[in-house]
Amino acid sequence: MLFVQALLVALWVTWAMIDEQTLQLQTTRAIITGTVVGIIMGDLKTGLIVGATVELMFLASVFVGTAVAPDVTLSAAIATAIAVLSGGGTEVAIATAIPVALIGQTMNTLQYSVVNVAILHWVERGSKKGDLNRVRWGNYIALALNAVFYGLPTFFAVFYGAEYVVAFIDKLPTTLLAGFANGGGMLAAVGFGMLLTTIKCGRAVFNLIATEADEYPALAEVSSETGFSLP
Repeated sequence: MLFVQALLVALWVTWAMIDEQTLQLQTTRAIITGTVVGIIMGDLKTGLIVGATVELMFLASVFVGTAVAPDVTLSAAIATAIAVLSGGGTEVAIATAIPVALIGQTMNTLQYSVVNVAILHWVERGSKKGDLNRVRWGNYIALALNAVFYGLPTFFAVFYGAEYVVAFIDKLPTTLLAGFANGGGMLAAVGFGMLLTTIKCGRAVFNLIATEADEYPALAEVSSETGFSLP
């Protein structure tokens, strides 16, 4: 059963990455991926909670120029699966989500800056000769490689890594796990605050239903007055 679940999760992540590069139906969003993986793993509630938590954590994390943002899709998928398998809920998800997102960021950089660039040069050489088949296959190959960069790591992480992660989580003190949960809550607040700050500064290319942020006085903001410090 775990093999099938790991395979389905890997296929979903692969499709989500292809969608991001083609149709852009937003299936890469953590809240969608977390929900789908929760259904696959047989725990919709945990999938919704983890997906929403990771979504808030990286809410304002976007591509700026050539800077690659942490990968929320890989993060949400693996964090949800591990959380369900370990029965640890949000605490385990937060402990898993951040390092996985950074690993995904590295994979994104390798794919977009090295592999896809090499494929593009190969396609360009063919297009100069009028070889349309090479142009077509260049797109197919680049999309198919998502299975290598994201699908396979997801499968191995869920199928093989779950046992080791669960054993590791069981050895962690409950106070540390509680700290992860509290930290995740703070990251979610900071992520939403960053988004509001971006909208309110006037430099964003979007805002909430075409309305200025000043018209939302009930929304909390992260500022020096509302901030906090650790003892």
